Amino acid sequence: MRAFAQFIMRGRLQAMLVAVTAALLSLFLPPLNYLSGAVVALVTLRRGGLDGLTIVIGAGLVMALFAAVSPISPMNAGVFAAVVWLPVWLLALVLRQVVSLPVTLMVAALIGLASVLLTYVLVGNPADVWRTTLGNVLREIPLPQQSDTPAMMTTVIAQVAPHMTGMLAAAIILSVLLSVLLARWWQSLLYNPGGFRREFHGLRLSRNFALLCTGVLAASLLSSGKLQELAANMMIVLVVVYLLHGLALVHGLVAAKGMRTAWLAGIYVLSLFILPQLALLLATAAFVDSWLDFRGRLSGNKTPGDGTGT
Repeated sequence: MRAFAQFIMRGRLQAMLVAVTAALLSLFLPPLNYLSGAVVALVTLRRGGLDGLTIVIGAGLVMALFAAVSPISPMNAGVFAAVVWLPVWLLALVLRQVVSLPVTLMVAALIGLASVLLTYVLVGNPADVWRTTLGNVLREIPLPQQSDTPAMMTTVIAQVAPHMTGMLAAAIILSVLLSVLLARWWQSLLYNPGGFRREFHGLRLSRNFALLCTGVLAASLLSSGKLQELAANMMIVLVVVYLLHGLALVHGLVAAKGMRTAWLAGIYVLSLFILPQLALLLATAAFVDSWLDFRGRLSGNKTPGDGTGT
């Protein structure tokens, strides 16, 4: 992986080549979009915002030209740049300036919350839009008419539609943050060996951010109507960000206790494939960690929530 990162940093053409190739392949293997975004983030972290933006523009133009002579719609280039490359560039720029993973995560969360709020302001009732959109998709899928499947799918759409705005925002924020974290790891491999490990093991969101989360949670539980729906969608974004905090917490505790890394592999497998509820448990543990600082207590070096998470 170090050699791969070195190839990216050889020059702009190499970085654009990797970014575009990974972006095109992600149409068939979606996780590769993390790799494409990480290229932009790595260049931005190391060389600055202007160089990173140059990669975004150059890669976008190359992807658009390729799409123009292939079955791929040229719109995909613009969508990819707007949804993946530009947000990654922005957060990488934030990380370069503040040199703090917790602050970067909190900025990402605020962007996600703002996007959910803006959607409700501009659209009015996003749930109705999602019901229509998902219903149209359902009608395009060949389903046996003599079974209960169409009716079941209609019921599922009715239940999911009110939360789709938050789910989409959370998915985008998670994708962007994973790209930034991957780029930060590459940067550590090349220029600061062991640096990412220390940063990630110490990642802890602040108490002020936990207060914001508490307010959103209270609104989602105690309010009703459109406010309750808006708050519930915002909570989805916050849970995803706290999930990353939770994973950092587990990594830090495993390292501090000298436990085998098999524990980490088990947690990832359980939370991703077997017991998704574990992800919510990790996010909850991370929320509590914002107040109690488990790693600080374990090491005898308790730190206050100072807004940076350290």
